Amino acid sequence: MLTESKDNFDADIAIIGGGIAGPALAAALADSGYRIVLLERSTRPLDTVRGDQLQPSTCELLDRWGVMQMMMDRGAERRLGSRWQTAEGELIVENRINELPIPHPYFLYLNHELISDVLLERANTNPNFTLIRPGRARLKKNEIAPGQHGLSFEQDGIEKTINARCIAIADGRTSTSRKILGIEADVYNYANPLLIMFAKRIKQDPKNDLQVFLTPQGIVSAVPRTDNALKIGFPLAPKDLNDWTRASAEELSRRISQLVPALDGLKPEVSGVYPVAMVNAERWFDGNAVLLGDACHALHPGRSQGMNVAFSNVARLAEQLQAADFSDRELSIEALLSSYEAEQRPAINKRLHENHKRGLEMDNIEATSIEGTQAALAGLAKDPEKLQQYCMHAAGY
Repeated sequence: MLTESKDNFDADIAIIGGGIAGPALAAALADSGYRIVLLERSTRPLDTVRGDQLQPSTCELLDRWGVMQMMMDRGAERRLGSRWQTAEGELIVENRINELPIPHPYFLYLNHELISDVLLERANTNPNFTLIRPGRARLKKNEIAPGQHGLSFEQDGIEKTINARCIAIADGRTSTSRKILGIEADVYNYANPLLIMFAKRIKQDPKNDLQVFLTPQGIVSAVPRTDNALKIGFPLAPKDLNDWTRASAEELSRRISQLVPALDGLKPEVSGVYPVAMVNAERWFDGNAVLLGDACHALHPGRSQGMNVAFSNVARLAEQLQAADFSDRELSIEALLSSYEAEQRPAINKRLHENHKRGLEMDNIEATSIEGTQAALAGLAKDPEKLQQYCMHAAGY
């Protein structure tokens, strides 16, 4: 537990944000013995629409953290690959993850809010872990001792202070704490938001493949979910939003059938409309504070990369934190975080660039762009070496 003295608390690591990245760091450090406090201002579950696909490389991390079986116990399922098809269902190329020479030859998928719950459950096995919820965190930039930032939160109308050696900031792509630190971020807002719908599956697929359909109006994804459900998502021009969101159930079914004949018979319901943006922070840390997840790098969701990129960074940061000696008062957190960013950033910048390129393709709903994508995928299907590289990259390697 936190070391408490009146309204002041001492901790080794304080985490702002209870989405995915924050709980992942707490779970990764569950056996460290560190005094960890996680502050989450909301008591509501996370939005179930958000990322639910964990790459094979992420499954390795979950295994290492003792989380894999916990995910399976909560209902996680395996997805063996993906298929790119025409709107009529004609196969263009398939990504066979189950044939790769890797420890976990599958994607794991579980509803977004349940992933967070499992990570917090693992974090709670650390007797020195404290979850404060609701806990509205206030990062305090230290002007007197630059880099040694503080943190407070309000509880029962009383403001309390947390003295933490390291502060991990995982409060989303519009991160308030990032702005308090004065860290700028490059932001690219994609033109077309994503329309997300849920439906019950009408066809069973033992491989639980993600299906991507190339239509004249854009790319449509049909993503298997637990409980025999599908998540249907595609970019939609802002001018068409009201027309779709106000359509009757019968009309939605007709439109999906018309857009993707291969999905004829589905009875979808609109879940929401989501503006899409890419965010890339100019730097990842300031003194003893470090950015994680969307606060640091938000990606286009079309390739299910964002959550998995966050996991890879959390894993490396956790390793460096666990190797540190927090009893050493001379320990330089700033030097540790500088080393972490220098090591991780080049590969992450490359993934951001690649993801943005794919995001622009998905955002482009012109027929000529779809034709170009189809031609490129057809070429990939004819080149076994490049297809193998593509599948390994999709797996997170």
